[in-house]
Parts: sequence; C-alpha cells; structure tokens
Amino acid sequence: MKSILIVLFVAISSLTTTYGQDTDKMSGTYEGYIDGMYVFTDKDGYKAEFTNVTNDVSAKYDLTSQKFVSMQFIITFTVDTELDEEDEDIQVSTIIDLVMPE
Repeated sequence: MKSILIVLFVAISSLTTTYGQDTDKMSGTYEGYIDGMYVFTDKDGYKAEFTNVTNDVSAKYDLTSQKFVSMQFIITFTVDTELDEEDEDIQVSTIIDLVMPE
C-alpha cells in the first residue's frame, strides 16, 4: 500500500511540475535565428539564446525569417535542465510568449 502511494505521489508531482513551472521575462532586441538558436540582446548587451519556441509563438511570429530582426520584444520563457548524450546537464530555454511593446 505504501509503495502505491509513493508511485501515485511521484506521478502527480511530475504532472504538476510541467504546468507549475516558473517563468521569467526579459526585454530584448531580436538578433535572428543563428545556429539553431533564437538570439535576443537586452539593453545591457547581454545575449540570450533560446532553444525552442511554443507553437503559439510560432503561429504569431516566424522567427526563422529575417522579418523580425532588430525589433524589440518582451520575452516570457522557461528554462529546463535536461541530460545530453553524454549524461551531462544542459539548460534548454523555451519562449512561451512573445509580445511587441506598444
């Protein structure tokens, strides 16, 4: 009985972590889709590289084209840690929302 409760708890916890994930925001100028990464630069010159974009973001903005290069955006994103082929931790950042400031 105890093992069933543990398995149930782990299963529910894994489901809620996906939806309860922390998000961050930043403002940045879009530099382009470079070497498979979506690159933005903030006002201090810090370059942020994002690995993925959600389908909602892709539907609003085709960031693989040159159309949005040099435009300002407010980026909402998540950062996950995954294992690569060599079992080393890597950070994978995903843009979950993208808005042009008014």
